[in-house]
Amino acid sequence: MPDRLEPGDPQQIGEFWLSGRLGAGGQGVVYDAYGPDGSRVAVKVLHGAQESPRELARMAAEARAAQRVASFCTATILQVRLEPPRPYIVSEYIDGLSLQDTVNGTGGRPGRRFAGDDLHRLGIGIATALAAIHQARVVHRDLKPGNVMLGPDGPRLIDFGIARVLDTHSATEGGGFAGTLRYMAPEVYAGQRAGAEADVFAWGAIMVFAATGEHAFKGGALPEIAHAIRTHDPDLTALPDALRPLVAAALAKDPLVRPSARAILAALTRDPREGAGDLEDLVAAGAAQAGLRSRWEPGDPALGKLAEDAYTGLPPRAQSLVPEVFLRCVVAGEDGSLATRPVPAAELSDRDDPAEARALEQVVHAFRPLLAVTGEHPDEQIVLARPAVLRAWPRLRSWVEDERDGLGVHHRIRQAARTWADHGRRGGDVLTGAHLDEAVHWATLAGRHQTLNRLERALLDASTRARTARSRRIRAAAAVLAVTTVVSLTATGWAIRAQRTSVEQRDIAASRQLAAQSRQFAGTAPDKAALLAAAAHDVRETRESRAALLNIAANPARGVLRDYRGTPVSVTADRAGRLLAIRNEDHTIALWDVRKQRQIGDFLRLFRPSGPWVAMSVALSPDGRTLAAAGTAVDDDGETVVNRAVRLWDVRTRRPLGDLPVSDRPGSVVFTSDGRSVAVDNGAEVALWDVRTRRRSGPAVAHAQEENPDVSVVIDPRATTVAIGEETGDGPSDAELWDLTTGRRTASFPVRGKVVALGPGGRTVVTAEVLPAQDLPSADRSDVRLYDVRTGRQRGRAVSTSHSDDVGPFSPDGRVVAIGAQLWEVGGTHVGSIGADVGGSLSVAAFAGEDTVVSLSKDGTPQAVRLWDVSVHQPGHRPLRVGHPDGDLVHGVSADGRALVTDNTMSDGPPGFRTWDVTAGRETGKPVPLSAAGAPPLADLPDLIAVAPGGRSFVTGNHYGQLTIWDPAARRGFTLKDGPEGRISAMALSPDGSILATGGGEKSQGTEVSVDGKVQLWDLRTRTLLTERPLFSSGTEVSALAFSPDGETLAAGIGRTVRLWNVSDRRQLTPPISGITDQAAVLAFGPDNRTLAMATGNTTVLWDVRARRQIGAPITGHSGRVTALAFSRDGSTLATGGDDHLVNLWNVTDQSRIGAPLAGHTGAVRSLVFDAAMTTLTTSDDEATLRRWNIARPADPAAIACSIAGRTLTRAEWAQYVAPGIGYRDVCPSLSQGR
Repeated sequence: MPDRLEPGDPQQIGEFWLSGRLGAGGQGVVYDAYGPDGSRVAVKVLHGAQESPRELARMAAEARAAQRVASFCTATILQVRLEPPRPYIVSEYIDGLSLQDTVNGTGGRPGRRFAGDDLHRLGIGIATALAAIHQARVVHRDLKPGNVMLGPDGPRLIDFGIARVLDTHSATEGGGFAGTLRYMAPEVYAGQRAGAEADVFAWGAIMVFAATGEHAFKGGALPEIAHAIRTHDPDLTALPDALRPLVAAALAKDPLVRPSARAILAALTRDPREGAGDLEDLVAAGAAQAGLRSRWEPGDPALGKLAEDAYTGLPPRAQSLVPEVFLRCVVAGEDGSLATRPVPAAELSDRDDPAEARALEQVVHAFRPLLAVTGEHPDEQIVLARPAVLRAWPRLRSWVEDERDGLGVHHRIRQAARTWADHGRRGGDVLTGAHLDEAVHWATLAGRHQTLNRLERALLDASTRARTARSRRIRAAAAVLAVTTVVSLTATGWAIRAQRTSVEQRDIAASRQLAAQSRQFAGTAPDKAALLAAAAHDVRETRESRAALLNIAANPARGVLRDYRGTPVSVTADRAGRLLAIRNEDHTIALWDVRKQRQIGDFLRLFRPSGPWVAMSVALSPDGRTLAAAGTAVDDDGETVVNRAVRLWDVRTRRPLGDLPVSDRPGSVVFTSDGRSVAVDNGAEVALWDVRTRRRSGPAVAHAQEENPDVSVVIDPRATTVAIGEETGDGPSDAELWDLTTGRRTASFPVRGKVVALGPGGRTVVTAEVLPAQDLPSADRSDVRLYDVRTGRQRGRAVSTSHSDDVGPFSPDGRVVAIGAQLWEVGGTHVGSIGADVGGSLSVAAFAGEDTVVSLSKDGTPQAVRLWDVSVHQPGHRPLRVGHPDGDLVHGVSADGRALVTDNTMSDGPPGFRTWDVTAGRETGKPVPLSAAGAPPLADLPDLIAVAPGGRSFVTGNHYGQLTIWDPAARRGFTLKDGPEGRISAMALSPDGSILATGGGEKSQGTEVSVDGKVQLWDLRTRTLLTERPLFSSGTEVSALAFSPDGETLAAGIGRTVRLWNVSDRRQLTPPISGITDQAAVLAFGPDNRTLAMATGNTTVLWDVRARRQIGAPITGHSGRVTALAFSRDGSTLATGGDDHLVNLWNVTDQSRIGAPLAGHTGAVRSLVFDAAMTTLTTSDDEATLRRWNIARPADPAAIACSIAGRTLTRAEWAQYVAPGIGYRDVCPSLSQGR
């Protein structure tokens, strides 16, 4: 385990509870810690930079850059808080040993040396991480064996991106070096700043250490080490031949001679003849090859596992007393925060039943070293040695939450009992009045996890007797009897309660643990995640199990071909989506049963390639009964055909039906809709062939692709039409469409780019045009265009993408086409995507039925083939698009989601506003002109629009400080405020639309700019201010405003505080919400009128405005700033939208994400509205494009989870994941019965 916290160490850093010390050095202290949800993290508390704002600013910039580094070979930075007096950085905890501990041995484990393939993979892993962080313009500067963790998926770097900003001064400047002396480059000892070359030097030294167990540069004191590094060349004979020259180059004394991390990675992962290649491809290759093949050794066990193991090892009667011990160690503050306290051993053992006292002592002993006993008898105390167990152990986390309201009451009883006893149990020291009522109420509650000891119970008895003596009332006497009876039962019945609650507590804890494990597997193994969620719900229905099941049902991921042994390059499916045919890199073919999730038989082979280049295509008949493959192998000269074949197989028997007598160079094959014929392109012509007779059944359509590589030939998915085009590079060229049945040309029209796909029935042509180099924001991008064959015209705007090679799988109805991982309606509208929460490069390879797509991954992961349900959390195919695709449009959406108002500046008509019925998707009337009767001339166009329910009116505010209310039915406008004042920076309408709240921002007076940050309320019925004086005024801009659903409370974001007012009497509710880390940019109230969501940067915080405390953990899930918030009508779900164009749904109860992000917008999300039935979420973006998302919750999510898995949980998996003592259960009986 990590070293215990030392005196002076905090118990908490931010929302993270500390477990112990992982290490300490010149930069700071690294703590083992746990987040609010029990996730394990590493928290580095920095010292030495508190007094230097410049150092903190540099550190913040570096940390932000480090957060952008890919996480597959590094520890992800999760949170950065660099404000004094205690700046800290939170990173992912890597479970494993450091390279230093692995080589040297630790904790009784023998040391070992790295050699051969393991040393090669270690070098790849570290070089991959360095290439990624150097690409992000970050330098590690403290690379050493202790900062290389050997995780279950290979080596991972920790502590990167920090040493640079702490700086590496010379000894004369900084009084020492940042970094580890034996791994610092010669130029650092010479006083130069360490760059990326210094990391490469450290890489070379680490490789020597891993291979030999000895440091490359020896010496005891600093001068000796420095001299060795500057003058000594280490012995590299222990290194393999392939590594020795690379390590020697990395250890060059001259930094300019050393290779870059990218060059090292290229040399370790690729054929040298290929060159360095693209960095993304290099890093992906490195990540794929970095896993160590030797047995992984886990690091320190998590506190939660240690605690659960100790708990399950106790007998049931002792288990029931575990909450009593731990909860006495916890104190709740007035603001809901938690702290720990030492518990006197005498307090814990003060019991009527000696057996109970002995059982409590047994509990304390069983939980060492989580609990420690300090002091000497009789002053012994029990202390929580690892405070983070409060978060790390799900069972204890649940007890604390259940007892949170009672922790403070019990603590006050304890304090009063001690005072009463110290003063000789005087009558004047007993509890009275409200304090006694509170104590009695708590003591008589059913289901408590804590009990009173003898002293505490005696205080309550004495207090109630004193009340009886004073009041002489029957009710008081009855209260005495009730309290005495209940408390006595509590004291004597603990053994009976233990028997009753032990099983329930065990099941609840097991269910929560299974739910947490389900979330861990959601991204990599959807089938296992689904089964664990179903198991959690089966063991015990809890809040966490319900959330886990909902997350499964709401996530479009529907499975991964985890046991697939090939390297797939293309996939096709039958019409029903039950069978996949997968073509592999080695030109073999596999058949995969989607429902049973297994391969059917061995791999099939068209022919054994005898040439270096093979063109090959695979097709399945719509009914899934016949497999076809066409291929050609060509010799080194690129001309000589050494093998060719077009073969048909019977899928049921997996036997060949025969070959088609196709000449030339067959490369493409497609089945007709009835499966009776196939269209084959032989490189010179396309023709239909009869499957049964294996004879040509129609005329051939000739083309010149064999002679001219610029000619493209595409057969539509139903084999009715072929499209032929020639990319000239000199502007548009004609695309020709030919009917395969008649052999006649049916259409010809000009297109831009190369024809790359053809929709079913030949109705849509897709082209890709490579962009000129000077237009490229990044390399290899193309414009993809969709053309309507009937009119010959382009549909929508061009789609810029780097996935032009992955265009073309169409939905069976031809309405949707995939471009990479994005889904586009053939009218040119983006309608969704897959894999928004999955790393790597995904592309849609095939549609498998109407609602399922198959994707391929190019990142080299074993989960290369995935299935997705594109009906889950996807928008409708017909969004309401009212803006211009190339510009933002100011707009507002009513709180009920029924009305939209946009400005008219992007259209050809006179300036004004347009109103829309969102549900019907149409404009509701003529535009309201800016020059409408009664409206003042506007000095500036509106910046903000607030829309009343149903769209009956709307209000606009602009940069000039003008406020105008508009009546769209009468097409009139009325002045509220005519400026000139500070700009209107925020607006909000009360739920009934009768009151407007406004916030002020910047105000220009000549060349001077100030901030007119006042909050005002307007009565829209009388069109006057509700109060002459603002509710609040300051020199800080008002960034956000929100009314509670009952209209009684107004919240305003002003800088890093949020202020609240009672609307009816305009009284400010104190204190304001402070301590926010960034400007409160968006605010939203929940339907309970007390839960407030606050967006600050990329984080959302939930706040209870009545209890004045934060609810749960901060919510993070956007890569950019959060720009919109909304609660569902029942308050169970929070939606967040960001300038990363994504929408996330969150479970309000535990702040966990529901499903994958909703991806479809092309601009920042500006509004979010749930419908009353919780089936549809309406969203809008910068371009005023409205989308309506299907977010309906399934009636039986457990059934969906079982359907996704396609099987039930095995007994071996049950034993692996479910807590001991819970017998095996078939969590998917319907599937097991059907086998």
